[in-house]
Amino acid sequence: MELSELPEKEFDKVKETLITQGTIFEIKKVKDYDVKYFEIVTLSNILIKFFLFISLGLYAVINLIGIILSIVYNSYNLINPIETIVAVFIICFIIFAIFNNINTKKKKEQNIIYIKDNNFIFNFRDGIVETPTLFYSLPYDSIQKIEFLIHKLKKQQIFGSVTFTFKVLDYTVIHIIRFTNLSEIEKLFKSRFSILLDKLFIDGKSIKDRGETIKNENKVKYFFIALVVFIISILLVVIPSILNFNSLALIISSVILLVTSLIVFLSSYLYIYHLVQGIIISGIFLIMGFCMPLLIIEISGIPFIDYIIQNSQILLTTIFGIIGLCLYFYILTITIGKISYKIRNKKAEI
Repeated sequence: MELSELPEKEFDKVKETLITQGTIFEIKKVKDYDVKYFEIVTLSNILIKFFLFISLGLYAVINLIGIILSIVYNSYNLINPIETIVAVFIICFIIFAIFNNINTKKKKEQNIIYIKDNNFIFNFRDGIVETPTLFYSLPYDSIQKIEFLIHKLKKQQIFGSVTFTFKVLDYTVIHIIRFTNLSEIEKLFKSRFSILLDKLFIDGKSIKDRGETIKNENKVKYFFIALVVFIISILLVVIPSILNFNSLALIISSVILLVTSLIVFLSSYLYIYHLVQGIIISGIFLIMGFCMPLLIIEISGIPFIDYIIQNSQILLTTIFGIIGLCLYFYILTITIGKISYKIRNKKAEI
């Protein structure tokens, strides 16, 4: 069981025991260390944050235009526009608060792990409250497993996330660095902790025997998910065509689902299972936020601008599309990076 999953009272007892043993110690800042690894700020993070906030600005402007058009052409009383403005403000505030935590400051280091005297030092977390002054100090032989999840290859350096699993008493402690230079970490293991290579897994494959050691029984499941999504994408084009209903919204939805099905299918070969749920949800958000309002307008038979004038509230749903687009873009960058890595790796083997 993971330590942070323990009931509160039991967790506090174990915590006190670890503090007494010196496994957990208190310090304001780690200054003395041999090596340090941390979460790297990536271009994709910066672009996502920039694109999201620009999109939120456009979202507010679009809704404001809709309100103005409604007032000018329909003589709306001020109650409905005020409700819409308040809704837009609340939505923008919530999204800003959530996505503002994305690390885009190059000087800001997150999820740090220090190595000193063969010990791995990292921040203590109980899963609820941040404790920046408490740190674990665990010997390298307490490591049970190290998992590299590759995102991309850049200048002959492999980048991705790394998950350390430590054994602490009868529990496990997990520390994750979500995006870092994996080549440098592997180099350290080879030069200093060669025994850890036996516990190292890269994309689910053991370094020791290059065999598939982390089993994933969801391959068939993801194949059928991809197949179902693919069939739905085809039906969104075929059925309207049979009914002589031309819809731009359905065509766009079909393309989104087609790309989604392809990524879900490739997840079995690229080892990106962790992205399957995200790509499906973000795809649904894209369709909900952009395609559904467009479809409603198409079915109404009213010109686009005229419909917005009469029903400006429909623009509120575009926030789902904005969130979905940002997440979709992020997952696409990881998928493309992984494909590039696989191709270069194959060429290197040849």
